[in-house]
Amino acid sequence: MESLSQLFYLHGIGYEYTKYTGEHVVFSDATRSAALSCCGVDVTDHAQIAHLNISLDANKWLQLVPDCSLVCAEQPAVKVRIDKRMLGQQCTVSFAQLDLPSITHQLADLQCSGNYLFNGVTYLELIFPLPALPTGYHDAHINVADLTAGSQLWVTPKYSFQVTDNKHSGLSIQLYSLKNNAALGIGDFADLLALTAQAASHKLDYILLNPLHLLFSEQPERASPYSPNNRALLNPLYISIDLCDDSINNPHITEYLQSSYASDFKKRTQQPQYINYSAVSEFKYAAFNLLYQHFCMYGSEHRKQCFRDFCQQHGATLATLKVTDNDFAYYLQWQAYVQLKLCQTTAREQGMSIGLINDLAVGCAGDGSEFINQQSLFTDSAYVGAPPDPWAEHGQNWGLPALNPIKLSDNNFSYYRSLIRTNMENVGGLRIDHVMAIRRLWWCFEHQQQQDGCYVYYPFEHLLAVLTIESHLNQCIVIGEDLGVVPPEVKAALADKAIFSNSLFYFEKDYQGEFLRPQSFAAQSLLMVANHDVPPFFGWWQGGDLTLKLKYQLIDEQQLIQLRVERDIEKQRLLRFLSGCAAHTLFLHSTASEVYQALMLGLAAAPARLFTIQLDDLDEQTLPVNIPGTDQEYPNWRRVLTHSCEQILTNHSAFLSAINAIRTN
Repeated sequence: MESLSQLFYLHGIGYEYTKYTGEHVVFSDATRSAALSCCGVDVTDHAQIAHLNISLDANKWLQLVPDCSLVCAEQPAVKVRIDKRMLGQQCTVSFAQLDLPSITHQLADLQCSGNYLFNGVTYLELIFPLPALPTGYHDAHINVADLTAGSQLWVTPKYSFQVTDNKHSGLSIQLYSLKNNAALGIGDFADLLALTAQAASHKLDYILLNPLHLLFSEQPERASPYSPNNRALLNPLYISIDLCDDSINNPHITEYLQSSYASDFKKRTQQPQYINYSAVSEFKYAAFNLLYQHFCMYGSEHRKQCFRDFCQQHGATLATLKVTDNDFAYYLQWQAYVQLKLCQTTAREQGMSIGLINDLAVGCAGDGSEFINQQSLFTDSAYVGAPPDPWAEHGQNWGLPALNPIKLSDNNFSYYRSLIRTNMENVGGLRIDHVMAIRRLWWCFEHQQQQDGCYVYYPFEHLLAVLTIESHLNQCIVIGEDLGVVPPEVKAALADKAIFSNSLFYFEKDYQGEFLRPQSFAAQSLLMVANHDVPPFFGWWQGGDLTLKLKYQLIDEQQLIQLRVERDIEKQRLLRFLSGCAAHTLFLHSTASEVYQALMLGLAAAPARLFTIQLDDLDEQTLPVNIPGTDQEYPNWRRVLTHSCEQILTNHSAFLSAINAIRTN
């Protein structure tokens, strides 16, 4: 049992946690064994357990250097591990790609940072100083006597990439929900391009997007951007037909868009409150085929070379697609890439200090191309979720396959590095959904008769280093969505790396349940009233979200009565918060618009460097885009805005100017 306990630890299988009730919970051996079994370990095979313990512990000391070495840019050094009896030898480090001379030191002169006893032999860890190295990943060769080893040096800056220390304001949007100027039933990159110009004119600095990940074209009603097909690829439905060069002088696309079929489609999709993904997908993919055929027949040699260059540059990512027509699928990815890049370039040219902020979902669907292509890195039958909380006493299973923390390091974490890099391309910021995942994730096991789970820990330092390095290589700020139960070491490490935290006003309270004062919010944070998982402010103030829960049988009549009482208490707390911000007279019967504007003007004075305004709230939406805990019951990820972006921002021009005056004061 001692060997199994050691393997639990080495494999990252958690031992305990503190429940939301304050209860100290110790995971059972059966639960921890289930987690190991999902990683392909036979917990009854004592020989395998012993072998794995040596492989994950002692073997690290038998390697001259690890496969990848974390190197602090401010004090660069690599850790070399040797048999103590070799102290009289020299060590030489040479660089494979950098134009730097080899460096040699006597091992006896190096500082010792640790030791390990194995089979009667003492092994030492020595600190080998290096010259200044550029941020990034650099191959190095290390020689001691007749031993030679290679290591990839991960040169990591002290902080993640930063913009100016000024306060910044921006919008939060669900791209699909924008009123489409082309009347094709879904917001697209042309609408985003127009919004960047409008946002810049109102002196906004960024637009926070929903995840733009590839979904399932064969199953268009699978609309959740947080359960995607592939996180390294883009959703073609966001492609604007009018922005494609292949729509120019293309009689076939002109005829198609002016056909009676198109006219009928536009009539059916222009007014409804919810997106009909099946109809939109059918219409747009037919148009995409016409664009692609025109490109194949009439595309200039320059454009075809650009396409080839794109395919070569993104070959590894494109290869993960599981489709029957690769060239067509690659073409769509190219067009999406080009249009997203155009939006970011335009945003920066118009004066937005950050531009677009992308959103990375915490996982991928178990039947998607990302999982299928990288299946060896994932567990068998372990799924990502959340521990019990007041809203889900039995915990939550999100149905996203869990990554094996040991396999994740394969090929120097190439999978994770590529995932972060592709999501930082062509944007000025990246929000990491459920950022606690780089430290630990709650695993759920589907074979249990009743839902069971535990925390499993990941190689935190390496994943954090990837975020930091890639942020500099891509000139991209990083925001960690740290809502919920967050280990203190995660908060401290994110702060140390100057990664922005994510604060939702709804959840930020003191021990008495009162909303925190504006000055309580950390400077290195993104502050917003709500996000996609909670009701928009107008729905919250009017209590429409509670009525909606009753409608979809998420609560009963008695619970509705109790929740309305609790909501009135929350609203009174909000009024007390507002009374401390400015002189005004607001009451429970005040309109949502009056209270919302007072709230936003009060929060605008917070030290938070990123202050986010939801476009949904400016449009006075009452229906949520998503109700957690529902799938088909409520039309999640489909609700569209009532007005165009131009109308919304124009109508709130004075309000946005007032926010800007507070933020720049």
